[in-house]
Amino acid sequence: MENSNLALRQSTEDSRASVWASGHGYLFLFLGFFADVLVVAAAFYSAYWLRFHFYPLLRLIPPPKGLISPWSDYAALLPTVILIWMAILIFGVKIHQDPPIPTEDNIVLILSGTFKATVMVLALSFLSKRYSDSRLLLLMTAPVAAGYLTLESWLLNELWFKALMLFGGQEKILVIGDGVLTDSLIKRIERLRRFLVIQGKELSRDKILNLAKEKEIRQVLWTQASLSQEELTNLAESLELNGIRLHLVPSLLEIKMGELQVSESLGVPTFYFKHGSLSGENFVTKRIFDIIFSLSICVLGFVPFMIIAFLIKLDSRGPIFFRQKRYGLHGQFFYAFKFRTMVQDAESKVEQVQEANPAGAFFKIKNDPRITRVGKFLRRFSVDEFPQFLNVLMGDMSVVGPRPLALRDLDRLKKDFGPAYKKRLSVVPGVTGLWQVSGRSDLSNEQSFALDTFYIEHWSLGLDLRIILRTIPVVLIGKGAY
Repeated sequence: MENSNLALRQSTEDSRASVWASGHGYLFLFLGFFADVLVVAAAFYSAYWLRFHFYPLLRLIPPPKGLISPWSDYAALLPTVILIWMAILIFGVKIHQDPPIPTEDNIVLILSGTFKATVMVLALSFLSKRYSDSRLLLLMTAPVAAGYLTLESWLLNELWFKALMLFGGQEKILVIGDGVLTDSLIKRIERLRRFLVIQGKELSRDKILNLAKEKEIRQVLWTQASLSQEELTNLAESLELNGIRLHLVPSLLEIKMGELQVSESLGVPTFYFKHGSLSGENFVTKRIFDIIFSLSICVLGFVPFMIIAFLIKLDSRGPIFFRQKRYGLHGQFFYAFKFRTMVQDAESKVEQVQEANPAGAFFKIKNDPRITRVGKFLRRFSVDEFPQFLNVLMGDMSVVGPRPLALRDLDRLKKDFGPAYKKRLSVVPGVTGLWQVSGRSDLSNEQSFALDTFYIEHWSLGLDLRIILRTIPVVLIGKGAY
């Protein structure tokens, strides 16, 4: 009877919390819509000002016949622009969700939305035969709007979180489990900021119930496969009687961290694995991003790269660049470029150094005697890797991905990880990757391989952007680089 009353009381509290959460969510969706209208209008006016009143741009690209269009010519177009942008942002890419997704994830949706909306506006301008409209102005609206929308997303996220803490507080969730999978799930949950995660290892039913009551936990996530179906059913019923919901992660995820999909094609709900995400349109999207990003790096870094080349020649004999044969996509060979950081005959001394410093796959040691003075600096801040953006432009590498495998490391990889090594060769290797921003050479071979596998099976453009952003402080600090 006591349990029934407790369950009823907690069910009532859950209903109230659900009503508040729903109202809270609708309020912020409305605020997001209203803010989007203001941001798009501001971006359109900013693009107008930059095009016709920003002197450096006017001088570089003067308007046809030197005519500066008044704002009134574009004010009439503004409602249509806002309507198109709102349709794309709200219904097309859905940049506002409940709960809101982290800003770094939302950037991908924002960029996608700005591209689609700009194409639509340009097409409409052409079809309506408004040839007097500045195409440059319409194009400039996209990057300005992307910047404004990113700032808006961050501000709304912060406001949402403060309102959550003020009126409702974070909901406590107990995560039962241990290992790479559990740690990954906890990080995903914590990034939403809606939940306060409490982690437990292997706990009995009574300990889970006592802990849930003590900490006022309403949800439990079970990530382990140590209980039988009958034991899990009993646990779920016990929790349900106390107003606590049990979530289960299929045990297959403990064996293989694939992307799990739900299907009802067999007439009943079933799970299936989507083995990797880098195929079809995802591959094309990633390739387009690689080309744009690498071209930008090559243009912006031209002068610093010339200075580095001069210092390398000044420091030691040998070529500026070092070419090494590496395994690429599906085990195809290619030559990876790097700034030379070792003495000229370094390759002939590999076996000698390996004998003195035995290691598994991904061979790399501290204080390698073959490294030059300039090379030590270049390696510490990973500057030696920058010529690999040329490999990206050639299609041999990607900006983000598992590091290209040296020929000498393949046998060790097979020995250490068995047939699973083939997955690492199933994608284009990258200049930076998940394990490079998670500890670099300080990680064990098992940790590095697990992170590479996780990246392959969970790829998204958002994940690539997060890795690139995390690469910057890692490179500046230089920890784990040698």
